Order: sequence, then structure tokens, then C-alpha cells
Amino acid sequence: MLIRNWSDLKYEIADKLFGKELDEAYKQGIRIGAEFATRQLSFEVNLKRNLKLTKTELRGYNHAIAAIDRTKPEIASKTGRTL
Repeated sequence: MLIRNWSDLKYEIADKLFGKELDEAYKQGIRIGAEFATRQLSFEVNLKRNLKLTKTELRGYNHAIAAIDRTKPEIASKTGRTL
């Protein structure tokens, strides 16, 4: 292994020693982030359910709910979490 940039040596060593663990931690972060974002969006959209909306706002609101409902199964299958 030829080191060209000595300031990156610690990262090279960490990658060699803990590569699998770092990859798994990254994947776990992506899964948890997707789950959190979906739950937060779903909560915020459902929070607006009892508001008085104009016909146009109601139409957009219904599209937002449909989009969230459509993406929940995909996110659940990719992250392994139920939403």
C-alpha cells in the first residue's frame, strides 16, 4: 500500500480494520433515517386532517395522503420496518 496523502492514513487504517462495521452502520443510518422521515411526514399530513380547506387545498391534501400511502410499503420493504 503506497500512501500518497499521509493525512488520510488514519482513514485508510480504519477502513481496513472496521470496513464491514462502518458499512453496516451506514446502511442502518439510511434505514432509520427513511423510517423517521416517513413517520414524520405521515404524522404532519394527518395532523392537518381536521382543518377547513378550500376545494383546491383539499385536492392537494388528498394527493399528499395518497403519495404517502403509496410510498409506505416501498419504504417498509427496503428498510425492513413497518410504518
